[in-house]
Amino acid sequence: MGMEPETRPPHDGRRVLVLDDSEICLEAESQMLMMGGFDVRAAQDLVAFDRLLESWHPEIILTDLHMPDIDGATLCRQLRTRLQWARVPIILFSGVDEVELAVIAKSAGADAYLSKNAGDGYLDLPDRLRQLCEEILL
Repeated sequence: MGMEPETRPPHDGRRVLVLDDSEICLEAESQMLMMGGFDVRAAQDLVAFDRLLESWHPEIILTDLHMPDIDGATLCRQLRTRLQWARVPIILFSGVDEVELAVIAKSAGADAYLSKNAGDGYLDLPDRLRQLCEEILL
């Protein structure tokens, strides 16, 4: 899933690993973030996610909440127990009600959350993620 590295536009942004089980959403998220200057890799399932996590070493993880093989909150909890990934910022990105999403993100140990329904949805994703990076990453 996603573009091959040699076909990606030039970037100078942070490395973001995106996990979403919806091919349409994953492509939209990836494209918007790449156009926003992020270096993006995308995974549609847990196997691909784990492979990219180990080989590419992202600076930020953006994950959907509801997926068939693992939900974003459980993934977050699991990554927090793995020493190598315990400090990588994890952002839950979901269409769940924003109040509910905030509670889930806090209980899972996520660094932040973004609603797919807030603002212009995918269109302002790069700006919203960039703002979170400024808050989370020093």
